[in-house]
Amino acid sequence: MSETTVKKSVTIRRSIAEQIEERAGAGGFSSFIDAAAEHWLALLKAQEIVEDYEETNGPLPEELLEEVSRTWHGE
Repeated sequence: MSETTVKKSVTIRRSIAEQIEERAGAGGFSSFIDAAAEHWLALLKAQEIVEDYEETNGPLPEELLEEVSRTWHGE
């Protein structure tokens, strides 16, 4: 299932555009930007979930943060 797309104009630094084109090719530029935006939104949503949890329950336990860090780093 494919989502409908919209054409938007964005302004980014030339150096960033060049790096994207090097990695994705000129034809893959929009897909790269779409994936990057989706990733960034997922990180923002995760941050909001943690902030909502901490607002209700207090800070996450240090042991849990250490476990998450070890898992993140493949330990």
